[in-house]
Amino acid sequence: MRMGMQGKIVIVYSLLILFAMQLGGVYLVKSLENYYLRNFTASQNSQAELLGSFLRRYLLDEEQQPEQITGLVADFWEGSPGTEIIVLDRHGRLLGGSGQLSATLLGGRVIQDDILLALTGNRVETVRADPQTGGRYHYLALPVKEGPVVVGVVFLRSSFEHIYVTLREIKIMLLSGWLVVLATAMVIGFLLTRTITGPIREVTRRAAALAGGDFSQQITVRAEDEIGELGKMFNYLAARLQATLQEISAEKNKVEAILNYMNDGILAFNSRGEAIHLNPAAREFLQQSGSPCELGLPGEVILGGFFPPFALRQLLFCTTPAIREIHLSFPREQTLQVYFVPYEGNEEQKGTLVVLHDVTRERKYVRMQQEFVANVSHELRTPLTTIKNYLETLLNGAQERPAVRARFLEVLDKEADRMVRMVKDLLVLSRLDSPDQHLVREETEINALLDEVLEQVAPEGAARGLRLRKVLSPRKLFASLERNMIVQLLLILLDNALKYTAAGGEVTVKAGSEGEGFIFITVKDTGIGIPSDELERVFERFYRVDKARSRDSGGTGLGLAIARQIVERHGGKIVLRSSPGEGTEATVYLLQQTAGEKNGECRAAKEGAEKHDRAL
Repeated sequence: MRMGMQGKIVIVYSLLILFAMQLGGVYLVKSLENYYLRNFTASQNSQAELLGSFLRRYLLDEEQQPEQITGLVADFWEGSPGTEIIVLDRHGRLLGGSGQLSATLLGGRVIQDDILLALTGNRVETVRADPQTGGRYHYLALPVKEGPVVVGVVFLRSSFEHIYVTLREIKIMLLSGWLVVLATAMVIGFLLTRTITGPIREVTRRAAALAGGDFSQQITVRAEDEIGELGKMFNYLAARLQATLQEISAEKNKVEAILNYMNDGILAFNSRGEAIHLNPAAREFLQQSGSPCELGLPGEVILGGFFPPFALRQLLFCTTPAIREIHLSFPREQTLQVYFVPYEGNEEQKGTLVVLHDVTRERKYVRMQQEFVANVSHELRTPLTTIKNYLETLLNGAQERPAVRARFLEVLDKEADRMVRMVKDLLVLSRLDSPDQHLVREETEINALLDEVLEQVAPEGAARGLRLRKVLSPRKLFASLERNMIVQLLLILLDNALKYTAAGGEVTVKAGSEGEGFIFITVKDTGIGIPSDELERVFERFYRVDKARSRDSGGTGLGLAIARQIVERHGGKIVLRSSPGEGTEATVYLLQQTAGEKNGECRAAKEGAEKHDRAL
């Protein structure tokens, strides 16, 4: 059975008191015993000496009278129970005394070591126990002298029984007192320890509630002692613990929110390589990849489809951070950077954190940049090579021939114009890519703008034998645009339509409003069209569907890229529809805006364009 602190304190406290009382009692009883024995033996000695002085004249008389000696002994030792006295002469004959011994041996010689020593003049005193009764007796053999001559012996045997009876009564009294004192001490001990264990029990009870999550626990401090200090410290600890746990909870919620809403996949594995955390991005990625994504599964099962087993086990139990890049083709082309970061703790809390970072777009941009540099180099190398070859031919003597010189100079002029157009287009793209480039908008009427642009391209259309047709809105349409950019956009679309439409074909320009606040401009031709698998790529820089024909027509491959950049800078969207042999239709959607909108403020326009795009 479990003993409480109060019981232990009371028992120890009682044992200490009992030990102190026992030690004091033993010392007291022993002292009393020595005191009584010492006083008793001293009294016996003095009385024996006094009796000897009275008996001396009787012992010197040759005619001893035993009756007188016995009477004197009886009178002298009256009231001394337990004491036997015998008187012997110088020859050891018993002359008289008290008790049964003197009556049975009167007149006879008594031979005993103590008496024989006393007859020789030695005083003999000793304490011995009776072998029959076990009682203790005081023996005294006192020689009676007349000068140096021993004339007799007084022999006493006194019992200590009355002393020990008194001591037993004293012991009983002490024991009774001890029991009363011990009972009183235990009651006082219980009451005293209750003042200590009571607050401790309260602290324990409230600490258990605190461990259960109830941080409102407070202890009432009733005294300014150590218990009161303990109560104050408990209240302070509860307040600090509540504040700390609230802070930890806030940080935990913050970290969970970050993990749940970040785009990177986060997987945490314990020291045994089992999954203990998967954020939504990681679950979505694993589900799309067909990999299991349940907590508690080994890392070799979850990530086994992306790494070889041996390499994966090394990465999951690595001691230093590691990074690997993997390329996936299912469910889509994807490039991932996988980070393996060990986190420290005790044997059960340490493990490895795995981060899945999608770098597909970055790698795509890198490839596009490399392709862009290669395309620019290639596009510039062709006209430069032509110019150099023609110039070398002219310098080698062809300039002396007027017809050849004129034809070569026309080619040089054409190639130079081509490079100038390419450089201009690159500068336009560079300005559109710059985040510091702001649009200077003005309120523009769309029908008037289209009339102006169609007048510019009408001569080229007539020269190519094409018919230009316009279908404009019956009401005026206004939008806040950067006019020069939109003119350039329309010229690019019309230029492509005219170049890739055979003679006798038709190019149609439409404008109108669609939905709530949207304006659309459509340029449709009856040309050669574009294959469906190349529709999205035509907006890439330097991409041409028919490369040979594009170069012959003087195209740089940057027109549609510039067009899309202009539309996106205005918060709109461009949609291309085409089929080989059936022509191409390019539609630009713009959000109708007021002239008072601030320059460069396009967020609302973009949201509107995205809404329209979802509707489409």
